[in-house]
Amino acid sequence: MHTSKPPRRGAVRGPESQETATRALSTLRPLFEASSVADLKKVVQEFTDELGARRHAFSVIERAQGGPSLRWLCEDVPRWWSGFRSELLPLVTRSGSRPGHIRTLRCALDDTPPSSPFHRELRRLGAHSALFLVAEAQHPGATAACFSLLFGAGSGYAPPLGPGQLTSLCHHAASLLLDAYLRLPPPTPKSARLSARELECLRWAAVGKTSWETAHILGVSERTVNFHFSNVFGKLKVNNKQAAIAQAIFRGLL
Repeated sequence: MHTSKPPRRGAVRGPESQETATRALSTLRPLFEASSVADLKKVVQEFTDELGARRHAFSVIERAQGGPSLRWLCEDVPRWWSGFRSELLPLVTRSGSRPGHIRTLRCALDDTPPSSPFHRELRRLGAHSALFLVAEAQHPGATAACFSLLFGAGSGYAPPLGPGQLTSLCHHAASLLLDAYLRLPPPTPKSARLSARELECLRWAAVGKTSWETAHILGVSERTVNFHFSNVFGKLKVNNKQAAIAQAIFRGLL
C-alpha cells in the first residue's frame, strides 16, 4: 500500500506556494500521451502527493436515466470516502452547470461543530480537512469526474495551498484526467463475456457478500460459486474478487 508523503505544517506563502503549484501542474503533463488507466493512476498519485494529500480518490461517473454509473475509480485506500457519501452524491449527480463553474464540497475540523457528521468522520480518519470537487466533461450532463482528497491531521493544520489555489488546481487536473480517460481506447471484449450466473456472483461480491452467503442467496453450493469466480478470474485476467469487480466496472459489465 502506498504511503503518502507526510503532511506539511505551517502556512505556505509566496514563492513556496507557487513552487508547490508548479510541481503539481508538472505531474499532469503525461496525460497528453496517456494510453492506459495505469498511466492515469500514476498521474493521480503524483499529483495528489505534490498537494500533500493523505488520501485520494478519483472517479469518472456517467449519468444515465437510471441514475449515475461509475465508469472508473482510482483510490489509494478502498472506500475511505464512504462516510461522506450522503453529501457527496448530490454533488456528483447534479448536472447542467455552466462551463467553467466549479462544484465543491469542503469540510474542516476547525469549521465544523464537534457534533456534526463531517467533524466525526474527519476525527475517525485522523484528518483535518477534506475536499470533494466535480468537473464536467466537455458536454455537461453526460459524464463528470470527481476528485476526493483528505488532508492533514489535528486542529490547526495548515494546508500547503490556499483554498482558492487548491480548488483551481484540482479542477484543472480533474478536467484533464477526465479528457484523458475519455480518449483511451475501449477495452477489448475478447474472452471477457461473462455468463448470467457469473455476473450474478460478481454483483453479490460487489456489495460485500462472501461466497458462502452468495451460495445461500442463489440456492447453490459454495463450491459452485467458487467455480464461477474461477471462470471470472480467467476471463478478466485477474486473481481476486476485488480486482475482478474493478475490472468488470471498468469494462461496463457491472
